[in-house]
Amino acid sequence: MKTILFCTSYINTPKSWKTRYKRWLNYYRSSHLHSDIILMIDDGATYTPADHDLTIALEDSSLPKDYSGTLLYRFKNRLGRSSLIDYPGWWRSFLKSAELADYLGADKIIHIESDAFLLSGRIVDLLNNITTGWHVMWSQHYQFPETAIQVICRDQFQAMKDFKRRHESEKISDIAENILPFTHIHREFIGDRYSEFGRSRRGIFRSRKFDRFKIFWNNKIFKYMPLDADFATQVEAQQEVSQRFRDPALKQISDR
Repeated sequence: MKTILFCTSYINTPKSWKTRYKRWLNYYRSSHLHSDIILMIDDGATYTPADHDLTIALEDSSLPKDYSGTLLYRFKNRLGRSSLIDYPGWWRSFLKSAELADYLGADKIIHIESDAFLLSGRIVDLLNNITTGWHVMWSQHYQFPETAIQVICRDQFQAMKDFKRRHESEKISDIAENILPFTHIHREFIGDRYSEFGRSRRGIFRSRKFDRFKIFWNNKIFKYMPLDADFATQVEAQQEVSQRFRDPALKQISDR
């Protein structure tokens, strides 16, 4: 199956490129996860990374059929996020993937957010071997589907397009975990938003706005992530998870 691997993005500074998006690219380019096309769908940022393997397609321009490396599809304006349940920028980028998959002749979409990492061979094998359905993982801590890792096969592309039309026409206001029409939720894998466990214990300093202070850069992800975790999501820029790999094919995620 021709497969697209994609993340949503907002590449607005050299730092965000290096510490988040470039490390995601390095990680999956050197993993055993199969993809024919690596794609980033960007919410109207203006910074252009100096990467010779990056082909940029603007919203108003024609998409290239033939290119090498990674395709960055960029909307001309930013929609962003205004609240916990109102994040139109992510929705627009995520739902655009089915249209781009059709255009590029893909039969399978693997969506992995830019702060999400597969940590074991068995979860990579699952994603490689899926051929039908719409699949997500499970967050044991929050008791809901983990939408940072999804697989959508061609038999579900129409369901994704139908959902897009309904979402836009009805102005649905809810988190993706509650409303996307998954067909399979995989509870057999160990993984979670481990970085949030430490933040929740910071009391009045739990907000993400305090993450910039070095006093909170203590890699507490290691305290809360089990040794046998299959995936981790919302991994932050200062956090390294390479020492936890069980699959030697999965290499370091940072490029510093």
